[in-house]
Parts: sequence; C-alpha cells; structure tokens
Amino acid sequence: MIDEVGPGSLKCVTASSPRRPLRDIVERALIEHAGAADVRHVSGDVFLVHTDADAAALRDQVAACLEDGESAFVVEFEAWSSCGPAVDRRWLLRRGH
Repeated sequence: MIDEVGPGSLKCVTASSPRRPLRDIVERALIEHAGAADVRHVSGDVFLVHTDADAAALRDQVAACLEDGESAFVVEFEAWSSCGPAVDRRWLLRRGH
C-alpha cells in the first residue's frame, strides 16, 4: 500500500494542562482536522501533523478542545531531524523536504 501524501507541511503540536491528560483529546482533534494518516503521536501530549492548514488554524482546532488554564503550541518545520523508534522515519521522509 502506498502512502498518499497531499499538499502541506509538517507541524509539531503540543498541549499542556495542570489538571488532566490531553493526549486523547488532542489526538481526536488533530485526526478530525488532518486525518489519521497524517497524525503521529511522538510522546506525552506531543504530535506531528502533516497538513496544508497554517499553524494558527491548527492551534485553533486544538484550542477548541481545551479548558481554561490549558495551553497549546504549534510550530511549522522548515527542517527536521530524528532518531530512534518513537518517530516513524519513513512517514517523516514522505512528508519532508
């Protein structure tokens, strides 16, 4: 099966809460926005997302799920590097430069 990669760029999304775990909440929001094939969990509440939406739009998607006092941060990559099994290198390369 070939992984079809649409237009877009790679973003890193993280969220934090002093009261509750956000992994499942953030993952659902990202999958709803970008689709399961373009979302990868890295660690804790950190995800990689390939989407044509800009960082602010992705932030807004996640922020809609957050409660008062919780935070989200989205960064768009120009370059990246990884090692180890936590990140699927082949997935990244198909979405890289």
